[in-house]
Amino acid sequence: MKTPFHAALLCLAAALICGCASRHAGPVYHAGDENPPDFLVGPITAVLTNLNGFSAHITSTISSPGEAPRTTSGELLGREGRLVFQPTLPIKGKRARTEGGLFFIWDDTKHSGYVLSEALQGYAPIKSDIGPAGQLNITKESIQQDVNGHPCHRCEAVVVLNNGLKARLTLWQADDAGHFPVRIEAVEGLNRTTLDFSEIRLEYPARELFLPPDGFTPYASSVALMNELIVRDASFAKKHQFDENSEPAPIHTSNWHETSGASPLAPP
Repeated sequence: MKTPFHAALLCLAAALICGCASRHAGPVYHAGDENPPDFLVGPITAVLTNLNGFSAHITSTISSPGEAPRTTSGELLGREGRLVFQPTLPIKGKRARTEGGLFFIWDDTKHSGYVLSEALQGYAPIKSDIGPAGQLNITKESIQQDVNGHPCHRCEAVVVLNNGLKARLTLWQADDAGHFPVRIEAVEGLNRTTLDFSEIRLEYPARELFLPPDGFTPYASSVALMNELIVRDASFAKKHQFDENSEPAPIHTSNWHETSGASPLAPP
């Protein structure tokens, strides 16, 4: 069944699935991939859900002393306290179109959401015990900087969590993009998380995008969904060794990529 959700995520995925196919035929998914990134469920969520409707490309970098930086990227949508995050696939080309990807829907007002698998045409509930308690205080500073191609003012923010603790963030709000925070930085212990935003569109995504699409199968837990996805992914990798000149056989039946390329951003 075709839905606006399908058409929207097709648009979001277009930039991710073009280009040369990967020669890497090993498994794509691993245990733990079903967990949403911290910026979707942690203190930074208070900033992202405090914005009006938007879509943007996001790059998250977590750095710790003595360790290599860990980077996550993808497409992020926001509207009325809800977020949709589509991670960038580690593969491209034909296999990306065949295997599909994972998506996360998060409702900060309920501290819960869903992880969705395109390959399985399924979804499972996710939740977080620790998150913002609805209080976000931002103080504008006089420091001006150019960040990610935008003239910005650097601000400090304090987020009160539902466990009573406070998290401190640094924001770089763009003067030419409605004060959108084109960079957010958080420090927790020895870990520093930096979010960088690009391709920002200040429009409301359609409400339908923030719900599981019709026809998707519910799973009892995110672990159950991921276990099945890992099994299917490993089977695919074993049976279909290919390079950029060969065509992998599909492992699922789906009309996900047969929808029209409508814009993900519809009027509110």
